[in-house]
Amino acid sequence: MSSLPCVHASSLGARWAKALAQVALLSALWWVADRLATRLALPLSGGIVGMALLVALLLAGVVKPAWVEAGAELILANMLLYFIPLVVSIVQYTDLFEHQGLKLLAAIGVGFLSVMLVTACVVELICQRIRKRQYGKLTQLRSGRPVVSEKVS
Repeated sequence: MSSLPCVHASSLGARWAKALAQVALLSALWWVADRLATRLALPLSGGIVGMALLVALLLAGVVKPAWVEAGAELILANMLLYFIPLVVSIVQYTDLFEHQGLKLLAAIGVGFLSVMLVTACVVELICQRIRKRQYGKLTQLRSGRPVVSEKVS
């Protein structure tokens, strides 16, 4: 007998529908940010502008983490699929990489490191805020004061 919990098809379908709706929301946010970066001629990609916009919306409370969590997990779980076009282009444009390889490698490396650093800083900022909030609630409980829930406006 299996020790795995019984998962009904309807709940599985509902989770997939929720995750896909959240991926659509994240894609729409990226699209808006990409158009904004293009219109304003920003020296940043739409992805970076979109991430900054999403962080601002999360910090302001306009977007709740639960609204994008399942979609973000789905995207991250399938991250390897996003590298397939890169591998195909390397095979297709071998001459370009032979002549401009170091310049391309440097540009890709700087871009990659930039994205990784910004992502790490944003994650650390969010984690610090969560820890600070949880610490405040814990100290209130230990001091015997009632925990004051945050206002949702």
